[in-house]
Amino acid sequence: MSNGDTRTASVWPCVGYYTLAMVALTITLGIGLVAIPSLSKDVIRAAGFSINYGSTKVASYKFIKRNGRLFSREEYWIIVLLSTLAACLISAIQGWLALVGGTAPQNLSNVPVAVWVGSSLFAFLLVFGLNAAGYSGRFGRDVLKAELARRARIDTETFR
Repeated sequence: MSNGDTRTASVWPCVGYYTLAMVALTITLGIGLVAIPSLSKDVIRAAGFSINYGSTKVASYKFIKRNGRLFSREEYWIIVLLSTLAACLISAIQGWLALVGGTAPQNLSNVPVAVWVGSSLFAFLLVFGLNAAGYSGRFGRDVLKAELARRARIDTETFR
């Protein structure tokens, strides 16, 4: 079966896993910040990258385990885009909760619209790049190799 003959699998479950992992990791980080308030600002800033990386790895793992292969080119770009949109939606909800909860600065009315648009575009492109890197085949090849070896071991044990 050549690469062109591969049937396209639905990536929606993977986007769901990505979203759930992102929410779970964010809540875990929040609990960790409350439990250990002495964490430095640098650790807190790097946590967003860790959350994104962990979320892409969970979704990739679930796809490989379910389909026994890596993403096709079409699936790869679809999941990168959908995961980026999901991450931006989660960030928007978190921002809204910060505004409603009173933890965000109160004088945001002085910020020009161009700054809001530029910041949003930069965040979208940054998350898109992180997702593209996270879903790349570099990690996936190792997971796929382990998954295929596990399946082969189970298949051979069945017929012994």
